[in-house]
Amino acid sequence: MSPRTAPALRAGTWTVRTATASFEVRNFGFNRVRGTIPVRAGAVEVTGGGVTAVRADLDLGALDTKNVRRDADLRKPHLLDSGAHPELTFTAAGVRRDGEGWEVTGELRLRGTSCPLTLAVEADGTRVRATGTLDRAPLGVKAPRAMIGRYVAIVVEAELEPPS
Repeated sequence: MSPRTAPALRAGTWTVRTATASFEVRNFGFNRVRGTIPVRAGAVEVTGGGVTAVRADLDLGALDTKNVRRDADLRKPHLLDSGAHPELTFTAAGVRRDGEGWEVTGELRLRGTSCPLTLAVEADGTRVRATGTLDRAPLGVKAPRAMIGRYVAIVVEAELEPPS
């Protein structure tokens, strides 16, 4: 089998048509909590040289773990503080081809703080899937590790609108 390379993309601004970020984190050391956060807006900048920038804005107020009480706790000031900071933003200018996809290195901003985040991205036409692991500690999201795991697995699935 020969190695494949990431497909070329048409130059211009590709906008997010629909997208959801899913996450999974350990809870009480052994359970796993899964949830979703809608992507409110996003864009991918493409030039003749390839992907040059990525941005996504997520709506923390619509976070959903299928448990109303847990969702309310996650939105409180000591965790996500979505009342004062309703948006989580990812921006990246570090994008490089990586086999069949891309490696996107950027910054995740939450509550006025940021931390690095690297995503592995695969695309199939206008559909994009990005995966990565977030270390919540640099963002100041404090909770005992026994209660909420430090590392959060992230999967973003998006449908992009090509430039006209």
